[in-house]
Amino acid sequence: MKAELETILEYHQASKHNFKAYAPGPRHLDMPIKPDPFLNYYGTQLLVLDKWSEEQIEAEVFPAYEQAFSPEELKPSELNKENISRLFFDSFAISAWKKAGGTKWPLRVNPSSGNLHPTEVYILSGHVQGLMKSPSVCHYAPLPHALELRAEFSPETWELLSSGFPEGTFFVGLTSIYWRVSWKYGLRAFRYANHDIGHAIAALTFAAAGLGWKTSLLADMSSEELAELLGMSGREGPEKEEPACLLAVYPAGETCTAGKVSSTAVSAFKNISWEGVPNTLSPRQVEWVGIEKAASASRKGETDYLEKKQELKPGIQAVSHLTVKDYNALSDLEMPPLRRVIRGRRSAIEMDNSAYMEKETFYEILQKTLPENNPIFNTLAFGSFTHLLLFVNRVKDLLPGLYIFLRKPAEKERFKAAIRPDFLWDKPENCPPGLEFYLLMEETFYDFAAQLSCGQRKAADACFTVCMLSEFEEPLNKFGSWIYPYLFWECGILGQLLYLEAEANGLKGCGIGCFFDEPLHEAIGLKGLEYQDLYHFVVGSPLQEIGVRTLPAYEE
Repeated sequence: MKAELETILEYHQASKHNFKAYAPGPRHLDMPIKPDPFLNYYGTQLLVLDKWSEEQIEAEVFPAYEQAFSPEELKPSELNKENISRLFFDSFAISAWKKAGGTKWPLRVNPSSGNLHPTEVYILSGHVQGLMKSPSVCHYAPLPHALELRAEFSPETWELLSSGFPEGTFFVGLTSIYWRVSWKYGLRAFRYANHDIGHAIAALTFAAAGLGWKTSLLADMSSEELAELLGMSGREGPEKEEPACLLAVYPAGETCTAGKVSSTAVSAFKNISWEGVPNTLSPRQVEWVGIEKAASASRKGETDYLEKKQELKPGIQAVSHLTVKDYNALSDLEMPPLRRVIRGRRSAIEMDNSAYMEKETFYEILQKTLPENNPIFNTLAFGSFTHLLLFVNRVKDLLPGLYIFLRKPAEKERFKAAIRPDFLWDKPENCPPGLEFYLLMEETFYDFAAQLSCGQRKAADACFTVCMLSEFEEPLNKFGSWIYPYLFWECGILGQLLYLEAEANGLKGCGIGCFFDEPLHEAIGLKGLEYQDLYHFVVGSPLQEIGVRTLPAYEE
């Protein structure tokens, strides 16, 4: 365990950007070997999923975005082709095509650093009406919006696999192909790929909530067990898929307390016949040894932390199920529709530095990031570790300056002792009760916020910029090296929430993985590894893209 921790700490330090030098990366972008953004398994049966036009989505008003935060109030959708189609359409599908000059490229519902998309998605399920006749493992292919049937297995194996889970459960697995990101970003790609896993977890959770379903991270499963279930054990080479996590998806009114699937069920997969050969993504690859070492050191063994620590809570029972008719009666609340928000999410290229946001909107967004206020954080099986350092630039009735928002109130004294002693720690007069939100320094930090985010002007022009400071040394020492990716997952989950909150409030967001790590630590007086800056994010009013056309996601 000590050797793996040392490897992770060595990677973490080596992958930091500094004012004097960026982390190791390619000297130039070798365009002839740019990886294909779409993985396909040749030789598999294609199960084509249902699609929705932009006009159909625009006409839908139910469920509302706010209802995603209480999915138990919605009637759970049936497990059938239409609803599986909707789940993937609203989480991992193409959301639009962009065209500038002679260049055309796709965007997806789940964001990715550089639009490179290292995350691959799988479904493991029993019989699904109109889609799967037998229990199956399928790979999701976003370009045709279809499932590639990789394996079928017996009902007896499915019974073993789903034993201990609520009726109607199925599983979604996530993997990463690091080469897709390292082609452009080099050593730091391991961080970005794990940010993307967090975004994917949240994208799945929001889409599931709209169907009256919930997600639960099966955090006690080992990497090898997951590789066995997804049919990728023993793969080698720069283009291999690295197993990340498995999530159970189940009716929101039920309770899922399991941390893993049965080991007996996993063993049964050793004898399953797998179909399909993955396409080659590049004619050649560049191997980043540091990433390989970090991936190897952070592979997870089987654990039983959840069984030991979980305080079982009674299942949330839905008092009533809302219908379209019920929703029409609530139309005066002017809640934006969920599907319009999650499929309309875009990364802002540039921000309007003359635009301000309302303080009520700002505080509401902060409220939503609290784990106890938001069911999307139920996927954080080992707890929450991230606090938000904010450069508040343009929020009405809030002084511009540097602020801290503590997502765990008990951390205040510890955090206060870890940073500069001359900070103010003043709570704004208009701050809602219960929010641990403090002004550290009153100043216009527009240019400094941009400088810390690799000179990106959007960090200066946004209404606010977030630096996600994670507890670092303690979770690594407590859990081991495998918790390292999880810390980035939490940041990605927060980033996805900020994206959707911005969209729901008529704004835009953008994740920023390029930032200067140590200069930010030094600026606020952080020493050692107690806390680390793991992700930046901006929210503001976007400027219109010039010369770029938006085209439908799936043109017939």
